[in-house]
Amino acid sequence: MAVIDTLGLPNTKGRRPLIVAQVVDALGTGLFLPFAVVYFHAAKGIPLTTVGLMLSAGALLSLPAGPLGGRLIDRIGPRRVLVASNLIRVLTFTAYVFTDTPWQLVLLVTATMWGDSLFRPAVFALVAQVADDGHRARWYAMDRSLRNAGIGAGGLLGSTLVGWGGTSGYTAVVALNAVSFLLAAGLVGTWRRSAVPRAAGAGAGPAAGTAPAGDAADRQAGGYREVLADRPFLGVLATVWVFALCDLALTVLLSAYVIEARGLPAWQPGMLFAINTVMVVLAQTALARAVERYRRPGVLQVAAVLWMVSFVVIAAVPGDHVALAFGGLVLGMVVFTVAELLQAPTSSALIVGMAAGHLRGRYLGMEELMWSLAKVLAPTVFTWLLARGAGLPWLVLCLCCLVAVVLLQRLHRVLPAHVQRETVDA
Repeated sequence: MAVIDTLGLPNTKGRRPLIVAQVVDALGTGLFLPFAVVYFHAAKGIPLTTVGLMLSAGALLSLPAGPLGGRLIDRIGPRRVLVASNLIRVLTFTAYVFTDTPWQLVLLVTATMWGDSLFRPAVFALVAQVADDGHRARWYAMDRSLRNAGIGAGGLLGSTLVGWGGTSGYTAVVALNAVSFLLAAGLVGTWRRSAVPRAAGAGAGPAAGTAPAGDAADRQAGGYREVLADRPFLGVLATVWVFALCDLALTVLLSAYVIEARGLPAWQPGMLFAINTVMVVLAQTALARAVERYRRPGVLQVAAVLWMVSFVVIAAVPGDHVALAFGGLVLGMVVFTVAELLQAPTSSALIVGMAAGHLRGRYLGMEELMWSLAKVLAPTVFTWLLARGAGLPWLVLCLCCLVAVVLLQRLHRVLPAHVQRETVDA
C-alpha cells in the first residue's frame, strides 16, 4: 500500500471491473479517434468539407445531451446511464459499417456524440459514489492516466490495421470500437456496489446503479433551477469553459500553428503530442496526490498561470530556426501538460464537492455542457484568430486564463473549507 500511495493511486479493491471497463473503452476510442475524419472520407467517399459539416452538425445537435444526462444520472443512477451510453455507441459504430449516405451518417454521428456526452458525467458521478473518502481526485487522475494510455495503445493498433488493410482496415477499426463499447457495457452492467469493502462505521449508502434517496427532494427543489441558483458554481462553470478552450488548443490549434503559421516541419506536432501523452500517463496520479492537501481554487489558479506561461513560450517560437523552435515548443508543451495535470482532476473533484448528492448528475451535466460549447466554438474561433496573426489565439487564451484566476480568487472567499480541500484519510 505504501508504493500505491506514493504513486498517488487509490484503493481499487472491489472496483477493478470498473477500471478494466475504462481501459477497454479507451482502447476502442484510441482505435478510432485518429481516423475520425479520414474514415468518412477514405472509407465512405465523402468530401472532406462535407465531413467537417457533418461533425459540426453532430456537435451542435448533441449540446443538450450533457444537461439531460445529468438529470438522468440523478434519477436512475450513474451506472445505468454509463451502460446506456456505451450501448448507444455500440449501435452507432455498428451502423457506420452499413451506410455511406451523408444524412444518415449525420444522425449516427449525432447519436455517437450524445453517447459521449452521457458517458463523461456518468463516469465522474460513479467515481464520486465508489471512491474512498478524500481520494476522489486520485480516482479522476487515475482514470485520466489510464484513458491516455489506452487511447495511445489503441491509436497504435488502429494505425497498424489501417496501414495493413486499407479500406478494410478502417472497417476493422470501427467494428473493434463497437466491440470495445459492448465489453465495457457488460463489465459495468454486471458489477455490483456490494463488491466494494466499506470502512468500519460507514453507512450502506445508495447502490451505484440506483437513483439516490434524495430524488424526491430534488424534484421539490426544482432540479436545474437550484443548480443555476448556485452563484459560486456559475463562476466555476466559467473557469471550466476557459480550461476547456486551453485544453482544446492542443488538438485544434497546435498543429495548424506549428505547420501553417510558423512553417515548421510536420513531424514536430506529433512529437509534442507524444510528450503530452507520456507525461499524463506517468505523472498524473503522483501529481494529483502531491496537491491534494492544497485548496482546489488555488491549485486551479496555478494551472491557469502555467497555461499562460506555456502560451507565451509557444507564441514566441521563431519560424526560421527549426531546432530552436522545437526546443521552445517542447518547453511550452511540458509547462502546458503540467497545467493540464493540475487542472483536470482538481476541477472534477471541486464540482463534485460543491454538488448536493441528489444534484450531482446535474452539476456534472452542466460541466459537460461547457465542454461541448467549447468544442463547438474552438475550431472556428481558433482558426479565425490564427488567420489574423500567429500569436493572436495564444494572446486571447492568456486573457481568458487571467479572467479564470480572478474568478478563482473570489471562490477562495466564498466556498466552504470542505469543498475547497477534501479531507484525506491517513
